[in-house]
Amino acid sequence: MTANAGLPRRICFINNTAVNAWQGPFKKGPAMKGRGVPMRIKRKFIRFLMLFGLISVPSMAQEPGQKCLPGTNCPQQENSCPPGTVCPQKKGKITIAPETVVVTAGFQEGAVTLEPTKTVIDLAKFESSGSVDRVEDVLKHITGIDIIQGTGGADPQQVVMMRGFDDSRFQVAVDGRPVTAPTAGADTFVDWSSLTMGNIERIEIIRGSASARYENSAGGIINIITKKGIREKNEVPKVSAESSYSSFNTWTTRGTISGGVSRLGYFVNFGNRSSDGFLRNNYYDGMDYSGRLDYALPKKGSVSASYKRSDLELGYPVVNSSASKYTSSFDPDYPFVPDDADTIRMGRLISYPGGKSYKVKKATHLDLTYSQPIRNSELSFKFFKDYGSEDSYSYQLASGKLSQAFSGQGDRSESTFGVMADYQMNFWARHSLTLGYSQRRMEVANTPDIYRIQGGYIEDQYALTNKLTLNMGLRYMHVREYSYAYKAPGESTSTRHRIYTKLFLPKFTATYHFNPTTEVFVSVNRDYHFPGC
Repeated sequence: MTANAGLPRRICFINNTAVNAWQGPFKKGPAMKGRGVPMRIKRKFIRFLMLFGLISVPSMAQEPGQKCLPGTNCPQQENSCPPGTVCPQKKGKITIAPETVVVTAGFQEGAVTLEPTKTVIDLAKFESSGSVDRVEDVLKHITGIDIIQGTGGADPQQVVMMRGFDDSRFQVAVDGRPVTAPTAGADTFVDWSSLTMGNIERIEIIRGSASARYENSAGGIINIITKKGIREKNEVPKVSAESSYSSFNTWTTRGTISGGVSRLGYFVNFGNRSSDGFLRNNYYDGMDYSGRLDYALPKKGSVSASYKRSDLELGYPVVNSSASKYTSSFDPDYPFVPDDADTIRMGRLISYPGGKSYKVKKATHLDLTYSQPIRNSELSFKFFKDYGSEDSYSYQLASGKLSQAFSGQGDRSESTFGVMADYQMNFWARHSLTLGYSQRRMEVANTPDIYRIQGGYIEDQYALTNKLTLNMGLRYMHVREYSYAYKAPGESTSTRHRIYTKLFLPKFTATYHFNPTTEVFVSVNRDYHFPGC
């Protein structure tokens, strides 16, 4: 049994503890080094937009919770709004609104609510004593998820553990479609630096591989639901902006613009985060921007299109010691770091001052979704495309001397294209049956067409009683892997080999809900882990 103060309790067969990152003492470090001029210009431009937004908010935004004063006209709504009362949001003939908010997250009352198959976190009411700018800033408060931070910055290869598994063995999705890629062409399965909070409405956490909708989810699924634009009678957009400063010369700025015109709703988000970092050369400078359009079709159908881009420059910590065998460079503004210090994340050699030691990471997500309710059912189609690239520089020890190393370009430039179709049927009082199909194709620029993954599934959520819920599913997987070139025993030349995998993945979970804060579940599932490279 695991529990955090103020959080719902879940009794299961796995016991995990949360790890909170230690925050060092306040220190204003020197100006960040190694950052390019274009990144600084973008950062200053975004801060100017933040300041403009802060000035514009009072005159442009009208809060839906304002009072209706005597002698004034309230917005149209189903019931009249008596003078001196708070007007609820109006209901129009055509409305593009965020999906129903199920629960809230944080440590306040009602912050985390348990459902029969998942835990839902509503970010509108999330509260934290520290900075909350990225998904891992929220996840580290959730029991069963551990964040191992090598730096307080925006590391695209942050170590996130879920139920004891790293992110190569659990699925991260955005609006129901996966962003976890098995190619590992850019040296990471999930680019955590691109998952910023500005456009996120809520996070759904599905425990284990209980859902037939997703593959490669032994540790579970983290599904990120993004914000939509809201069409209102007043077509003046709502603008919000914020900026904060904290230890190590850390600046975080973010702004959003949302609204709607006629059948069209829109949401735009932009932000920047930069810091000197705690260790020498461990700076980061990242910016992201995203937009989403939602168009209401007749008969309650909708079409949405979204775009998100993130750019990050992250410095690798370097040796900072006058007693080093290979360098006498020492900066007293940063902590002492000897040659043999274990300050670099696992799998990397130590970097030294005197050369380039940083990475540049870029990520782009494109989505197009169509959904149409049909009586007591809903049909949806999704098309998505992901791009990611990483160029890495490090000044390291090789053959007894320091030399510049580089990796990137075509070897670390990957893309994913996929389609998904779902048909959810709610014809019965206690059943919710879903049929679906998905296909993804992944490749690296220098090694095209590595993976083709397709699968169909059926899933049934059955409320046996008011407290006991059964979730049963079956997924069929067909994976075609076109391997990286290698020499097999007895071969004289390198060859790419095609490997086919076909299998059925049954799913079963029984959940008993004692009360709003405690439940027990038993889950038996079969899953498949992509081998990666």
